[in-house]
Amino acid sequence: MTLLRRIIEYVSCVLAVVAAICLFLMMAQIVVDVVLKFVLNRPIQGNLEIVSFYYMVAVVFLPLAFVELRHEHISVDLFVMMMPKTLRRIIYAMGSVISAVFFALLAYQTFLDAVKATQIGEVMMGTNFVPIWPSRWFLPIGFAAICAVSVLHALRSFVEGDGFDPTPAAPDIASEPVEPAKS
Repeated sequence: MTLLRRIIEYVSCVLAVVAAICLFLMMAQIVVDVVLKFVLNRPIQGNLEIVSFYYMVAVVFLPLAFVELRHEHISVDLFVMMMPKTLRRIIYAMGSVISAVFFALLAYQTFLDAVKATQIGEVMMGTNFVPIWPSRWFLPIGFAAICAVSVLHALRSFVEGDGFDPTPAAPDIASEPVEPAKS
């Protein structure tokens, strides 16, 4: 189980790093496009398509597993927190299994869509043709990764028992309070 956990954590971190790189590249490309447009009147051809179909998709779907790994997705557990710890663990495990099934279905369907897009060489027509079929692969990769994390969490909640805590780590808070600006 430790090896499986390390592999899933590693893959999740790699996907989050790739998403962070895509975020930086998106920012850089948009800045360059704006500069080229207003200084040389020569914007980057297909910029909107590249940003929309590559960078944004990668930034949204690739880090899903990393966020789930850290238990940082939004959750409302008002009543669950009032239940005994064992019951909370069972509810969390069942939720993880249901999530894993849901993300497996999404991974499967988006995989089929990516295969089809690859076979037909899907392109987006803008100022020129931009091939977008490669970006279709970000979705099944992201969904498969979050499915694996959900399975890992379900297994850990069963194996580790009450020792498994699915609550996110507390944010780092500065030790000195920030004083309001004086006017």
